[in-house]
Amino acid sequence: MRRLPPALGALLFALATHAQEAAAPPTRSGYAFDSPRVLTQQRLFGLAHGIALLAGACRASPPHAPSSTVAYMAWQERQAPTIAAAVADLGRYYFGSAAVEPAALVRQLALKEALDPAPDAPELAAACATLPEALAQPRYDLAARWRQEEAMAQVVVAADIAARDRHCRERLSDLALQLHTARYDTWREINEPLLQQASARLEREWPVDAPAATFAAWRAELYRTTRAGGSTADCLAFSASLKQPDSALRNAFRLPPPQPGPTPP
Repeated sequence: MRRLPPALGALLFALATHAQEAAAPPTRSGYAFDSPRVLTQQRLFGLAHGIALLAGACRASPPHAPSSTVAYMAWQERQAPTIAAAVADLGRYYFGSAAVEPAALVRQLALKEALDPAPDAPELAAACATLPEALAQPRYDLAARWRQEEAMAQVVVAADIAARDRHCRERLSDLALQLHTARYDTWREINEPLLQQASARLEREWPVDAPAATFAAWRAELYRTTRAGGSTADCLAFSASLKQPDSALRNAFRLPPPQPGPTPP
């Protein structure tokens, strides 16, 4: 897979990482580092927003307007369902409702509302020239990136549960250990097919900008570095939790429950 053209990469990075303070939302604020699903939607929405701003600027550049506009419109049509899902999820997360205007999310995520470079800036011209090529790359397939992030979240949860299982087998004994072993075996029987599906997807579609060169290397490092601790009481609670839906891999990428809004004065 080809690398992102430097000029385009620099512009999109600046758009997606703008750190200006945003007004506090009704229920939540900040980036959702504790929720893989929401964090993924934040990144996808920010990427889509940056591409939209760039495409709009390119329409004002006569040499690149036709090609960049056609490429963007085709890309936007392909990605529309994924972008709409991101808007709905982020609306639920921040505002308690899927019916939210994208402009409200732009403000909430503190994204830029316009490009910095002047219309005649060389870096903008270079980005516009490479936009059609860039949008055809796999890294800009938002639906594929969503599937990859979901699969990675499932593998991470499986690694964490495996580490906690190893730790707790050394803390539990007798009937408690037998009960835990049965629960973990049942959990694996139920969740192993989904883990295999996630692993197979990542082996086929490993992203070019992933944190390791291959899925196998990433998974090996993940299992090597994931550690668990806790007391015997913690292990008993973990063992019991294996029976609950929260431990299922199908829920590793679910949306957090809503938070109540502020109490009226």
